[in-house]
Amino acid sequence: MLSKVIVAVFVVTAILQQATAANLPEPQDTPNAQEAQDAPNTRAAKEPPNSMEARADEIVERALNFLNVKNWNEKAIDNRYSAEDATALAYALNEIYTGTAASFKKMVKLQLYLFKKFEEAGDVNDKYLFNVAYYFLKIKQNQHYASLSNALKRELNDYISYLPPSLDHLFFQTKFCLMNREHLNYMYATDTPIDRQRDYIFVFKNANVNNNKRAWTTKVTDVSTSRQTKLKFALKHNQSKRVAYLERSNYKGKSNMVAAWHSSFQQPSNGEWNVALHQNQLIFSQNGRLICADGSIYDRNHLYVLGQGGNGNGKDAPECQWYAKECP
Repeated sequence: MLSKVIVAVFVVTAILQQATAANLPEPQDTPNAQEAQDAPNTRAAKEPPNSMEARADEIVERALNFLNVKNWNEKAIDNRYSAEDATALAYALNEIYTGTAASFKKMVKLQLYLFKKFEEAGDVNDKYLFNVAYYFLKIKQNQHYASLSNALKRELNDYISYLPPSLDHLFFQTKFCLMNREHLNYMYATDTPIDRQRDYIFVFKNANVNNNKRAWTTKVTDVSTSRQTKLKFALKHNQSKRVAYLERSNYKGKSNMVAAWHSSFQQPSNGEWNVALHQNQLIFSQNGRLICADGSIYDRNHLYVLGQGGNGNGKDAPECQWYAKECP
């Protein structure tokens, strides 16, 4: 009798185990260490790790951490500083300003402290330098700037002079010239019409140029998000006041020309450019195309300026890099 009971218990137990196993999710294969190392990174598959978009996402993620800091001071900066994080740190410090004179003064002092730390360390971060140049400009334009001490104003002006010269001309000078790194000649808007609405923009093949046709000015539009600084630039020819824009249509066998739109007409939607710094060169981009002078010839004296792929982000394409300089 006892043996029958024991058998019955075993049978019931086996049935329960089978039922439980049927309701459990199927087991997942656990990769070994080598398989995990060889597995593709989903994010990397979607966008190159060194792309401008990927770098921007990384800055956003780090900025999230810094924006949660409640009481910024020099020690807080020291504890969090790295050259890679300088861009996100500067963004968080910029957010200290709430409209009051006291918050403005604190923000200025800490931005200058961060810049001094960056310079003394000999660190390199083009994105940080580009953004902090804009922050310095906004400091000088702020309604509370006059309330700063003379010492802080001197320090700010000293640090502006440390910036790459192209940033000084882009942000702080009323006009500037753009020299192509590949050809070492200037971009200018011509009087040569494409049609009644637009003119050609060229780079000279030689230095025999009309100086007053070289200078450009910029209009900066802040399109920042709640996590990072983003700027758009309109390039306007100083003499004619015509805007440099990307012409998608085909004219005389050339498409994606950078042309000058007559100011008497409505400004085109594709007349705003992203700008990035590479060392002391500026890279202008729009919808995946860069402003380049690749050597395409209009005539014996002039090269076309075109919107091209520029070998990725333009850092390896000197024909797509521009020095902002004082006009000769």
